[in-house]
Formats: sequence, C-alpha cells, structure tokens
Amino acid sequence: MEMEQKPVAHVLIFPFPAQGHVNSMLMLAELLCFSGLHVTFLNTEHYHQRLLRFTDAQTRFACFSKFRFVTITDGLPYDHPRSVNHLKDLLTGIESSQPVFRELLISNQPPVTCTIIDGLIAFVMDVSKQLGIPSICFQPASACFLWAACCYQNLIEAGELPFAGIYV
Repeated sequence: MEMEQKPVAHVLIFPFPAQGHVNSMLMLAELLCFSGLHVTFLNTEHYHQRLLRFTDAQTRFACFSKFRFVTITDGLPYDHPRSVNHLKDLLTGIESSQPVFRELLISNQPPVTCTIIDGLIAFVMDVSKQLGIPSICFQPASACFLWAACCYQNLIEAGELPFAGIYV
C-alpha cells in the first residue's frame, strides 16, 4: 500500500527593505528551510542587488533546494536615495506594488500556503487575506523599540515626554 505524501507548506517571506529587517528575516527563512519547508524570500529589486553585492546570501542558501529568492519592484525610480529620510516614499512605493505582489501569490508554484510579512509593511497582508492565505506579521525590531512604540502615547499623556528643555 502506497503512502500518500502530504504537500509541503510553502512560506513566502517579505521583509521591509532595510538591513536589520532583511537580516532578521533571512535568519527566520533559514530556520524554516531547516524544517524542510518551501521558502520564497521576496525582496525589492534594489535591495536584492545590495544583498548580492555585499553579503554571502546566495551561497548561504544554495544548499536549500526548496528555497528561492524572488524580487519585486519598490515602485521608486532607479536613482531614488531610499534612505530613512525618504521612508514615506519607500512605503508608498511598496504599497503601489500590491498588484504585482498579488499576481506573485496567485502564480507561485508550489502554491503559497502562508505569508510572513514585516510589520512595517503590514498593509500587504491585506492581499494575502483577500486570497485566503494565512499571514503572520513579523516584527524584526528589538524588544526595547517595541516597548517604546507601545508606550510612548502613555508617556506623553503622563507628561513624561517630551523631556523639559529638549526640543524636537
């Protein structure tokens, strides 16, 4: 009697295109690969070129037959600076690529069974939800940052922020 093989889960990971976000999510991708899952790492074309030029990511993941890198446009012109000073531009550009992201989810083989999306670009989770694909919001930021982000409004209301004499 032949055993029926269960299909292997396929996770698509989409980090915000910044060093700390990409590095954290690459570590997560590696752990998922060790578990035998199909993993697609979606990156912006611009950041993927930086990744190839300045890291060993291609070599590091070559041993995983179920892993692949895929790129998507960030919606910005080639000469855009893509820095923290232009964060709004980058978020708007990524948001404009939602139709491309949707098409990628629909056409991917094997079919994507789960997405892990960076919390900074959580708006792309809506696309996964529309397609009925479970989605996880991953926050690669430190615990200190997350605590501050959750509490700053309370600190302002309590009069603790802004600090006296410091002008922002």
